[in-house]
Amino acid sequence: MKKQILSTLLCVLAAQLVMAQSITASGTVKNEKGQAVASALVQEADTKTATYTDSTGFFTLSLKGNSAIVVSARGYKDEKVTGKDNLLVVLKPGKSSAKALNLDDPNKPAAGVPLENKNQGTAFFNVSGASGSLFNISHKEDTKGSRYLVGDGWAKGYVVDKTGATVKNDNFAYNYDKINGSLLLTQDKRAAVDVDRDQIKSFTIYNKLDQPETYQLITAINPTHYTQVLSDGSKYKVYKYTKTTFVKSDFKTDGMTSTGNHYDEYVDEPTYYVLNVKTSALQKISLKAKAIKQVFAADADKVKAYFSDHADDDINDTFLSNLADSLN
Repeated sequence: MKKQILSTLLCVLAAQLVMAQSITASGTVKNEKGQAVASALVQEADTKTATYTDSTGFFTLSLKGNSAIVVSARGYKDEKVTGKDNLLVVLKPGKSSAKALNLDDPNKPAAGVPLENKNQGTAFFNVSGASGSLFNISHKEDTKGSRYLVGDGWAKGYVVDKTGATVKNDNFAYNYDKINGSLLLTQDKRAAVDVDRDQIKSFTIYNKLDQPETYQLITAINPTHYTQVLSDGSKYKVYKYTKTTFVKSDFKTDGMTSTGNHYDEYVDEPTYYVLNVKTSALQKISLKAKAIKQVFAADADKVKAYFSDHADDDINDTFLSNLADSLN
């Protein structure tokens, strides 16, 4: 009798252990045309743990049980599926349930969804997976670079809204998602909301050197991602647009030779533009002396003098910004 009871208890315990074990869901998110949906939010329905799809639409997400997962992306209807390996999630066009933060009253996000819901927008950001945060943006530990402007952290900053008013709040911290073009705002550094792009004229984030970096939506450069403003004068405006792409590890070897990298990587590709305010001509340039002199040809003498005075300086973002400032 004792053996039977012990056996029953062991079976129950084993079943409980199996149920308590986490599983990993993985798969690919595509649209009805078979195109990969990058930067889609993949979220466990019960725990709200979340991750993003990469540039190929692929994701992996650790689940605490046999939970369902909800996949959300801008321009598509939410899709709820059972979490398992090798999923193929097909999103259909429509309106996502994602909500955006209302800048006028951060405690009243769009559509009346309470901030405590932590489910407003496709942007969820976890500073540290070890902090017990509600949202865990998972990635390989050896991934190089970051999809976020500030990396795995937050920075102080402020927003200028569509009316020109400056929105500052010491309780707010910011980051920018370079992959999907979202300005992220957090109050607790555990979860973030995606600030409605239509409400933003510009935003400023302070970098690691505590220097302000200002970004605007320059539709002639990119209509969905923000562009950094290096100089904003009455004669010339200088912009830097950074395209960030996710490159998966591609290491291969035949025992004799090897190619590729062991690690995944986020790669930044900057492009520079100069806007002539008088002519409204927007020109893409490279950080080369010849290209810079050509784009500022109307002020050739001043440009020549500037190059002479800064002959030992590297031609970089700072050089281009300071040159334009000196001409404005």
